[in-house]
Amino acid sequence: FGGLDVAFDLADAAAGALPGLTRPAAAALVDAAGGQVRAKYGWTDVARFAALGIPAVNYGPGDPNLAHRTDERVEVEQITAVAAILRRYLAG
Repeated sequence: FGGLDVAFDLADAAAGALPGLTRPAAAALVDAAGGQVRAKYGWTDVARFAALGIPAVNYGPGDPNLAHRTDERVEVEQITAVAAILRRYLAG
């Protein structure tokens, strides 16, 4: 930040983590989703769970490029598709 007088107070920190996709519950979700998975870029609470030895994944509808923007939105069809996949996963 050349020329700027900036100070940061770090109140919290956690390392990044890979999801536990090989764990049975996560693998079952991947199967329920038809194997359609892609990386979630950015930090999420998966890292907090991983630090505790708890495998976790992120899953949901939407375009990550629209996340946290004023024009963030999700198509209804994406929500209903994810709901169907989650029902299939939970019904096991």
